[in-house]
Amino acid sequence: MKKAIFALLFGLTLIFPLNKVFAAGSGAFRLEVPDAEALGKGSAFVAQADNPSAIYFNPAGMTQLKSKLSASLGASLIQPFTTYKNTSGNETDMRRQLFTIPNVFAVSDFGLKKFAFGIGATSYWGLGTYWAEDSFSKYVATKSDYNTQDVMFTGAYEINDNLSIGVSADYTKSYVNKKKKINNAVLSGTGDGDFQLKGRDNSAWGYRLSTLYKLNKRHSFGFMYRSPVDVKYKGKIYMDGLTGGYQTAFGGSYETEITSKSTLPQSILLGYCYKPDDKWRFEFDAEWMDWSSIQEEKIDYPSESNATRLSILNSGNPDPKDWHSAFSYALGTEYKVNDFLKLRGGYFFHKTPIPQANFNTNLPDATSNSVTVGAGININKNTTLNLAYAAMFFAKRKIDNNVGSSSGVNINGDYRTFDNVYILTLTFKL
Repeated sequence: MKKAIFALLFGLTLIFPLNKVFAAGSGAFRLEVPDAEALGKGSAFVAQADNPSAIYFNPAGMTQLKSKLSASLGASLIQPFTTYKNTSGNETDMRRQLFTIPNVFAVSDFGLKKFAFGIGATSYWGLGTYWAEDSFSKYVATKSDYNTQDVMFTGAYEINDNLSIGVSADYTKSYVNKKKKINNAVLSGTGDGDFQLKGRDNSAWGYRLSTLYKLNKRHSFGFMYRSPVDVKYKGKIYMDGLTGGYQTAFGGSYETEITSKSTLPQSILLGYCYKPDDKWRFEFDAEWMDWSSIQEEKIDYPSESNATRLSILNSGNPDPKDWHSAFSYALGTEYKVNDFLKLRGGYFFHKTPIPQANFNTNLPDATSNSVTVGAGININKNTTLNLAYAAMFFAKRKIDNNVGSSSGVNINGDYRTFDNVYILTLTFKL
């Protein structure tokens, strides 16, 4: 028992050093790949929540795990493909990348019949985009990375055989790195300069409240509220290769400290699970996410006092976003072939919260429809291997806006994206 707990805690520590392994998932920069069993059913899992990933989907479900230790270890791979076609019909592919997202969850009742406690780690938010430095996007965005490492400290109480409640304190550590080219010609220079912004926040916290209600053996309902999370990034910007007016104001290269505030959105999640018999399981989830918390991106320069420099730095600052709240839906089913094998399938829909007027190449998001398949293989009575795959089809996004016009670039045209998502999870109990 002690060795198993040590191995899980060690797995948690391995997640934190990973800074450049996360990618855009579904619904703007949201990720939803913590568990293969859930993803195989379209991530419709809040009303079931009967494996260790209940820590993520619905902490109240942890009371169903009756063992000294229930745990899972896993990882997912995200492989995005994005193509841009300008108004003349010329196509540009985003640079190919493959992103890895680890996850680990552990639940124990510590001998307390009505209680359950858990700790888990994964990434709930992230994006990774990479346009060539000589592409149409070079003055708006070339390489953009945003990732979080999220740790969840959860507890649950079984009020009676039908109703459980759960709570979670969620710690978020986040990192942002943005690069683009500087058009020196804007200020009578020649050639291109380089711009980079780096920032991080190591101290953001949020919380979740949840319930699981079992009407009877066939019908169960789940609910979870996720709080907003306020983050404050501290870091620096770097500019190199400056000519013309940029060089006059900043010299050939320049760096200064920055701060920026943002709010990760709150959400409300509802789910229903129907089990007509011992073979079949059907699930439905609906979620409202308050993306309207992202209205602008404002950067402050606390160490800079030169009026000329500040006037250049604040051109286009704050950057309007005006995102809107959005709904997502998920459907899933599972069929138990025998005691060894379970087969799964699912579908989920995410509506983009990003309006056309503020669409940006660092996050070419669109409304998506996704289909999933999965399988659960019982290695023995205490160990299960779960596998899942999702194909994410993003709608063609036709853009006509003024983003980038101040730096002499046109990003208007058609954007198409497709994502492959692969995930493996090993679940065991003691």
